[in-house]
Amino acid sequence: MFITYRKYSKYSLWAILACSLSFTSCKKALDFSPEDKLDSSKMYNTLADADAVVLGIYGQVAGLGERYIVLNELRADLIDVTQNANPYLQQVSNHEVAEDNPYADPSAFYKIIFNCNDALKNFKVMERQGKLSNTEFNQRYSDLAMLRAWLYLQLGIHFGDVPYIKNTIESVDEIKSLENYPKTTFDHLVDSLINDTKDLPYQDPYAYPTGSTLVFTTDGASTQKVFISKAHVLGELYLWKGNYYEAARSYKRLLSAEDNNSNIDYLFNFNRIGWSYFNVSFARAQEGSSLVNSLTAGWRSMFALSNTIREWNSEWNWSIPYHNSFAPGNPFIELFAKSGKYALKPSQKVIDLWNSQTNNAGIPWDPRSKLSYEVAANGDPVITKFTDNSGDVLGLLNKGGRWNINRAAGAHLRFAEAANRDGQGRLAYALANWGLISTFYYGAFTKDGGIIPGNFFELESEITHEGFGTNRTTFAESSPYYFDARDNASIVRGVWYRNSGIRGRATMPRWQFAGIEYGPGTVSGYGSVMTAFNVPQADLEDKIIEESALELAFEGERWSDLMRIAKRRHDPAFLADKVYEKLLKANNPKAGAVRSKLMDMNNWYLPFKLR
Repeated sequence: MFITYRKYSKYSLWAILACSLSFTSCKKALDFSPEDKLDSSKMYNTLADADAVVLGIYGQVAGLGERYIVLNELRADLIDVTQNANPYLQQVSNHEVAEDNPYADPSAFYKIIFNCNDALKNFKVMERQGKLSNTEFNQRYSDLAMLRAWLYLQLGIHFGDVPYIKNTIESVDEIKSLENYPKTTFDHLVDSLINDTKDLPYQDPYAYPTGSTLVFTTDGASTQKVFISKAHVLGELYLWKGNYYEAARSYKRLLSAEDNNSNIDYLFNFNRIGWSYFNVSFARAQEGSSLVNSLTAGWRSMFALSNTIREWNSEWNWSIPYHNSFAPGNPFIELFAKSGKYALKPSQKVIDLWNSQTNNAGIPWDPRSKLSYEVAANGDPVITKFTDNSGDVLGLLNKGGRWNINRAAGAHLRFAEAANRDGQGRLAYALANWGLISTFYYGAFTKDGGIIPGNFFELESEITHEGFGTNRTTFAESSPYYFDARDNASIVRGVWYRNSGIRGRATMPRWQFAGIEYGPGTVSGYGSVMTAFNVPQADLEDKIIEESALELAFEGERWSDLMRIAKRRHDPAFLADKVYEKLLKANNPKAGAVRSKLMDMNNWYLPFKLR
C-alpha cells in the first residue's frame, strides 16, 4: 500500500491533495501522530479515512499533468518545442522516444492504478462491515473505478498493448515485474474498460453531490470538479469502441446534468454553450478593436476564473488545483511561461490554422488564437491557457493554478462526432456551428386551427403538435438526440434555447457544404435557417476534428483525436500528415522521416519500459 492518509477536517485542499506518497510530507499538513504507520488496517476505518484516500489519489493524479499534456499535445501537431526544450521533449516531438525518457514511463500511471485497486478492494470491505453506507460506497467506488479506467485508457492510447490488472500489490517494487505480465491489446482493453464501468452503481454526472463530505470549499477553492467526469470518460471509451449511440448517450448525460435545476442560471447556462457566458466580442471596423481579451470576462476568462465562480463552473467538468506551497506545484509554468523554461510553444501550424480563418465580421483570423496564446516582447509565441489561472506573477515563487482537463465544449464536439457517425449529422452540425434554433427552426405550428405563437424547435420536419407546449419528435425524450430549444418567454422555454453552438459562441461563420441549403428566416433575430442537410459523414467529421483544434488547442485532446479518427478510417495518413505538417512548418529536417514512421500504426506507441 502506497498512500499514507489518515484523516482531514479543515485542512487546505492543496495540502490534502499534495500528500500523495510521502509520509513525511503528509505529517505536517495532516497532523499525524508519530506512531502512525503505513498500515492499511488503520486507514480504512471511517468515512473520513475513505475520503482522505480518495483525495490522496487525486493528489497523485495532479502529478500527471505535465506528462498528460506532453504526450497528448507534443506528439501531435498543435504544440512544438522551443530552443530551450530538453532532449526528452525533443524526442517526444520527433517520435523517437528512448526507453529512458521519463515522459514515457508507464509506472507513473500504474502506481496510481494500484492505489485505486487497493482502495476499491477496501471500500468493499468497509461497506460490508458497515463503515460506509451503501450510498457512500457507491459514490466513492464509482469515482475511483472510472478514474482507473481513465488511467488505463491513457496507457492504451500511448503504449498500445498493456497489462490490465485489477488486483492489489504490496510493494512499489512489484511494478517493475509488470513487464513480464501478459498484455492486453488496445481494442480488448477498451472492451474491458467499458464492461467494468458502464454499470457502475453511481452514474450521476458529478462524482459527488452537494452535501457530500467530499464536496467542500477551503482556501477559496471548491472540490466539486476535482473528481473525474465519469460521463466524459465513458463517452470517449464508446467512441474508441465505435458504439456511437452509447457515446452520444453518455455525453448527453453530462450535457443534461442541470436539466432539473430550479436555478435558471444553472438550468439554461451550464454545459449549454450559450450566449450568456464566454462570448467573443469584436468590432467590424477594425481588427480586434473590441476583442474581449480579459482574465475576468469573455472566452479567455474560462481559463483564469476561480473554480467557485458560476461562469467557470458552467464550462468545466474536471479540474485539479495546484498550490505554491505543496508539491508538485503547477508544472505548466516551467513548460510554457517565459518566466519558466519556456520549453513548449504553439506550433506554427496551429497559428497558421487560426490565421487562415475568417470570422463572422469578415476579420481574417479566429479570435480564439489571441485568447489561447500571446506574443512576447521578443516575438516568441507563448501559450497562456495553462498559466492564466496562476496569478499576476509567474515563476518559481508562484506555482499555483489549475490543470483544467475536461469542459463543455469538448463534450459538445465529442457528442457531435458520435452523432454524425450515428446518422445524426444535422444535429452534429448544429452543436458545432450556430446552435440548435438556427438549424432546426420550422416556423409556427397550429393547434385546433389557430397559430401557436413562439419559436418552436423540432429535430425533424415531419411533426404534428397535439397540444399546448407539446414537443413530439421521432426521438423520445429519453433519446440522446432529443433537444428542446423552444423559445417564447410567455409560453415555454426549452433548456437549450440559449445554445449558440461552438462556432457561434466564438463569432465564427457556419461551415458551408454543398449538401446544405438555407431558406429565408421567419423569426426575427434568427436569420436564415437550414432547410436541407446532405453532407458526407467523413467531410463533417473532418470539420469537427478541425474545430476541436481551434477550440481545444493545447488542452490534451489532440493526439487521441487524431489517433481515433485514423484508426476508425484505417488511414494512418490522417495522423501522419498532420504531424508532418507541424514539423515541416518548423523547418525540422526530420519531418519526412517522421511521416514515414507514422504511416505504420505500430509506430504510434511508446516503448513499454517500467522504471
